[in-house]
Amino acid sequence: MGKRIVLMFSMLIASVAIFLSSDLVATEMIYGELDSMSVTVGYYISKSGGVTESIRSYVKKEINADIYCAMEDCTAIQKGDTFFYIIEKPYTAIIYRKGDNKITIKRSVVIGLYE
Repeated sequence: MGKRIVLMFSMLIASVAIFLSSDLVATEMIYGELDSMSVTVGYYISKSGGVTESIRSYVKKEINADIYCAMEDCTAIQKGDTFFYIIEKPYTAIIYRKGDNKITIKRSVVIGLYE
């Protein structure tokens, strides 16, 4: 009887560890996806001078994420200015932080660098 209780308890601990590690792996995969998209989007933002509607739709279509300006004044951008932007994607975890979570990265790019 004692062996069965220990087996059931160890299976519970193992399943929680598996679910937690799957959450961590999924979070890291999304973070890598956002990071690689930020490189591509940084190039487009540098050429266009800001986050345009075509860039928003590109990010939404490719990775189902949102992008927006992370500065107080996003309209007075000139060549040579540093532009900060945020890309965020919702994620529903399996075991930790129940509910909707957002994985967010903040990046910057110099306007007019790639001309």
